[in-house]
Amino acid sequence: MARATFLLDVGVNRRRPPNGGYQLLSGREGTRITQTSIAAGEDCMSERISAEALSDVIGSIYDCALDPDHWPAALEKLRKALAFHNALLALNALPSGLPLLIVSSGIEQKWLDLMPDYAADLVDQWGGHEAVARLPLDEPAVLSRQRTQAQIVANRYYAEWGRPQYLCDVMGITLSRDAASIGTLGLGRHETQGMVGTREIEAARLLIPHLQRAIAIGKVLDMKTVATAAFEAALDVQAAGIFLVDADLRIRHANRAAASLLLRGDIVSSERGTLAIRLRTSHATLALAVRQAFAEEAALDGRAFGIPVPSAEGRPAILHVLPLRHGKLRPDLSPAAAAVFVSTGAAPTTSDALAALFDLTAAEARVLAHIALGRTVAETASLLGVEPSTAKTHLLRVFSKTGTRRQAELIKLVDSLAPPV
Repeated sequence: MARATFLLDVGVNRRRPPNGGYQLLSGREGTRITQTSIAAGEDCMSERISAEALSDVIGSIYDCALDPDHWPAALEKLRKALAFHNALLALNALPSGLPLLIVSSGIEQKWLDLMPDYAADLVDQWGGHEAVARLPLDEPAVLSRQRTQAQIVANRYYAEWGRPQYLCDVMGITLSRDAASIGTLGLGRHETQGMVGTREIEAARLLIPHLQRAIAIGKVLDMKTVATAAFEAALDVQAAGIFLVDADLRIRHANRAAASLLLRGDIVSSERGTLAIRLRTSHATLALAVRQAFAEEAALDGRAFGIPVPSAEGRPAILHVLPLRHGKLRPDLSPAAAAVFVSTGAAPTTSDALAALFDLTAAEARVLAHIALGRTVAETASLLGVEPSTAKTHLLRVFSKTGTRRQAELIKLVDSLAPPV
């Protein structure tokens, strides 16, 4: 397994009030948080992020998919909306570890310069590489909920880098994890802001699919070219197939690679000028995603991220939907509702594809992966280290979400997405 640093950072030095209490930086003026309440994990975000603020953050995130120079402003907006003190977004190539994208907000350069010295300690802070690899892609990880206080304070990174800056907690989000790269976002809390609470976690859950989609599309595109040239002309030189479509999937423009895909006809096709996919569930997911992109991009959920489509050449192709009607950058590029990107490179496993199509949780997807191999519920439970009743509960939810009733039907559904031998 390639060693990849999980870059999660916290804090820039800020003095504590002389009376020993902590003044809340965001929320109601004059609110005080005692050291006791911080240790107890008091939730310090005064209210849920508003729908307007959420839409603004999401719009900024999608602009970054086309122009990476927008990431600093988007990260700053995200950090403030969720009431964090700082943030670090990193995308690193694997197995080399070379940085593809690094953006920070609220971190002084002197502390950024020191972070490479603590690479191993950053991973150990979360329990090691295996623990990091097990962190779910669809759920924010909170350090204070993953590790004990004794484990946190014993870590060299915290002792020498965090404690001097009065840092208290971290939220980590995995943005991408495949054979080619790993992407992470770390959001840090200062003692004056208190521990990460339920509100921050819920807000992060809403943002995760949009962040992951922007990163995935950014990796497919030669983003600098798209940001500096006429949009449709820039799309024509991209290696990935890209369709510009209306809300009803009517094709407004297809770049050269997309036109070649239409001629092949095994992944996508054009039916009277409308983009179509042979697999019904994939087509329905794409149609819903584009309608959501047209109406309100904040409504796009995990099912619209990485839509798998069977290919005659082998591994499934993956579709990504980028809304074009919102944000500051995108509305001026095209009158289309959305851009549909077709990636024929790295693809998820079949169980991952079904998880994307049917909105399975990480636990449900793990059970599905074993059942698809013909294992019993008891065997699956033993291999996953859970009770048989727990595995059965997850399996019943998989049945419900996929519209199947028996394991044989589920295996048949899995086989329908598997690449031909």
